[in-house]
Amino acid sequence: MKRQGIAVLAGVATVLAGTVLPAGSAAADGLPLQGPCTEQKDVTGPQFAVNLCDVTDVDQFRTNLDKEGSVHCGPASLYNAMYYLGEHKGLPMRVVPNGQLMTEYDPQDPADYDEATAWIGWLGYKAGMGPNPSGSSATGNRAAFDAATVGAKASGWTVNRGGTGSDGLPEFGLEIAKRLRNAPVQMWYGRYVLNADNTHTRTGGHAVTVVAAKGDVGSGKVELTLHDPARSDDHKTPGYKDTQSQVRDEQVTLYRVNIRTKSVDEETGVETIKQHTYWRLFGENYQGTTLQYVEAFNWFETAPPVG
Repeated sequence: MKRQGIAVLAGVATVLAGTVLPAGSAAADGLPLQGPCTEQKDVTGPQFAVNLCDVTDVDQFRTNLDKEGSVHCGPASLYNAMYYLGEHKGLPMRVVPNGQLMTEYDPQDPADYDEATAWIGWLGYKAGMGPNPSGSSATGNRAAFDAATVGAKASGWTVNRGGTGSDGLPEFGLEIAKRLRNAPVQMWYGRYVLNADNTHTRTGGHAVTVVAAKGDVGSGKVELTLHDPARSDDHKTPGYKDTQSQVRDEQVTLYRVNIRTKSVDEETGVETIKQHTYWRLFGENYQGTTLQYVEAFNWFETAPPVG
């Protein structure tokens, strides 16, 4: 049975750059999720390993999002976590009370590309991105999750979410693994430049979806597998903003480090220097002139109604 079109999505005209989304804009054939995969959820010993399967990896760069999705890493990475909760836990998520379930649309199906785009736009709208967005916050993304689960909570579902900061947390990697047992987590890192006085200045940030974590307690190190909404095999090829890319795993390692950050008040010119314990991110596809320091993650939990 044909599902409802995106006209049922509240606020679409507000959050999408175009008023009409082109039909059939994605590739001709559906794209598979991951290959053979076994979920693992071991956090009981000094070594931990958690791995989730069939997690979506939606692209943030889309023609019909504001600024063509260049600032939509937050809602795109949130979408991945939410879709997993819908598919694996049965959590009902809707834009409007009588609207279609999020999982009625398959982000890997070209026929549903526009609906997935509208969902990402709506999540950005609920995250407070506004008509001329520059990005979204971790707090704002939790608010977007709340908006999508109002009906679920009203029908008896237990829905929890929260944020965990990395600054000063010795076992940040283990905390990610513990939360990952329930659903993918949405991780935020800042982009920093190193100053001549050995301080760091934040120049921006990015959000990704964590799908696996492994490490040793007390090592100050954790290995993660990410789904990054800004990275894909077809990035910047013709038509990439109108198609969904294949799922791609990004392998990274985080190390616990101490850094000093420097910020300057725009009005007074006063400099503020602070000491932080963050987790520096290294990976084959995460290199360049900026340094990536992981600052926090959002986690999500749910349970169906009892009885």
